[in-house]
Amino acid sequence: MSDAKSPSFAENPRPPDTKFDDAFAAAARDYRMLLDKEYPVDASLKLVGDRYRLSHNGRMMLYRGILSRSASQINLAKLVRASWEGAELGIDGYNVLFTLTNYLHGHPMFIATDGFLRDVGGAHGRIADHRGFERMAEVVAEMLSQLNLSKVTFFLDAPVSSSGKQAAFLREAFARCAVNAEVRLENGVDHFLACWEGELIATADSAIIARTSAHVFDLARYILERQFNAHFPPLASLIA
Repeated sequence: MSDAKSPSFAENPRPPDTKFDDAFAAAARDYRMLLDKEYPVDASLKLVGDRYRLSHNGRMMLYRGILSRSASQINLAKLVRASWEGAELGIDGYNVLFTLTNYLHGHPMFIATDGFLRDVGGAHGRIADHRGFERMAEVVAEMLSQLNLSKVTFFLDAPVSSSGKQAAFLREAFARCAVNAEVRLENGVDHFLACWEGELIATADSAIIARTSAHVFDLARYILERQFNAHFPPLASLIA
């Protein structure tokens, strides 16, 4: 367990540097066109990525940030930008915490065409920076304590390395902040959230968003914009 003090929101990490050149903008338009014509995702990504000689990060920004017009509209209809008072919230724990810790490390981040904050990834199902993870876990607990939710169910994927220790840390952080929260270690977290019977979940996982009938709160974006004064470039501006 970290011996660090509670996080100071004034101590902002360096914001990720995400800039788009002309080649990437053209690639984004071509990739969206192929998706709208229902070409296969993998083949479209390879074709466009090879044509414009995109880096791994550039390809991941397309893959995670550019959705078809119809998929973007469906997801946008489910997106809520602020939590609802008294709601019971189910949280995709690692999805939120990986995004927050990736921000700490300066990974490229962007607003996808469906309105959700995403990054190029890189955690690969494990937490390498435990201090950063604990810092952001405390930020999440503090933020949730301010949202007047009726209950929080915080799901963690059981197969992730050290998930048991991380669950214990989160339970202590929620208790310190007086958050009515249950931390659950589960296999198949995606299923639990996609079938969530409450009105609100927190994730930016496009597969879960597509399946759920609940509204979706972009908790990571909410925290970074309000507590770290972060700003992120919208990919939709490249294909308008």
